[in-house]
Amino acid sequence: MFKVLLSCLILWNVLLSEGSPLGYQSLLEVGEKRYYISLTESNWFEATNRCRQKGGFLVNLESKEELELLSPHLHPAHSYWLSINDLGARGVYVSEATGLEAPFLNWSTGQPDNSNGDDRCVELWLSTRSFQMNDLSCQNSLGFICQLN
Repeated sequence: MFKVLLSCLILWNVLLSEGSPLGYQSLLEVGEKRYYISLTESNWFEATNRCRQKGGFLVNLESKEELELLSPHLHPAHSYWLSINDLGARGVYVSEATGLEAPFLNWSTGQPDNSNGDDRCVELWLSTRSFQMNDLSCQNSLGFICQLN
């Protein structure tokens, strides 16, 4: 992992955007992957659409290492939509990006809990000093992370 961290090229650009609560969006390049991080709040379906319009998809986190590389670039006061959901079958968490079961799940303590009875999509949020996953209603408005092709 240390080699991966040393060899990763991180490029951080802050761009003005319309409608963003903090007035920025960012493009992040880590190794061969490119991410678009937005604080513009959208429900999960809108976020999915916005990523597609940019030529990508909501991020499909593949490992703890990938999460650790992204985390320092995420605003701690915001939550972000991921591609993971259980819209097809309750309790079976699938990546919308691949159609396959999510390869990496990093749930917060007690999650997923379906506390609202309609928590079908997965957010990344700051929980006890690290970003972890939580199930949430897909209609909530959050920031989002796209993985660009």
